[in-house]
Amino acid sequence: MTTTGSERRGARRVDAKLSVQVSLPGVDGASTATLETINISSSGVYFRSDRFLEPLTKLALELELEVPALGDAPAEPRLFPCEGMVVRSIPEVEAPDCKDYEIAVFFTHLEDDSAAALEQHIAANLSRQD
Repeated sequence: MTTTGSERRGARRVDAKLSVQVSLPGVDGASTATLETINISSSGVYFRSDRFLEPLTKLALELELEVPALGDAPAEPRLFPCEGMVVRSIPEVEAPDCKDYEIAVFFTHLEDDSAAALEQHIAANLSRQD
C-alpha cells in the first residue's frame, strides 16, 4: 500500500502473508472466504479480495497466527477471532472488470488472547525487519 505525505497510523504495520477467514455479507446471507493478508498491525489488517467491500461494512474475521509452543516444539497455527470495519477499498467503487480489490479493515473488537497473539506476531516480525 502506498501513501503520500506523513504516516497517519498509530500502530506499526508489518508485511504479512497470513491466512484470514472473512465472513462476507451477501444477498443470500454471509459466506466465508479464506484470503491472504498484505500487512497487519495491532489496529487493523490489509488484504486482497476478489469481492468489493463497501467502506463501513462490518466483518467477522479469523486471523491465523502461529503461537509459540512450549519447550522445543515448533510454533503452531491457531485461528484468532476478531471483528472489524472496512475503512478503505481500492479501487474505491465496484468495477465489473476488477478481479483484485485491496481492503483495509480497522479492528473494532479483539479478545485479549487474540490481541496478545497479534502483538507477539508483530513484535517478532518487527525485530526481523529492523
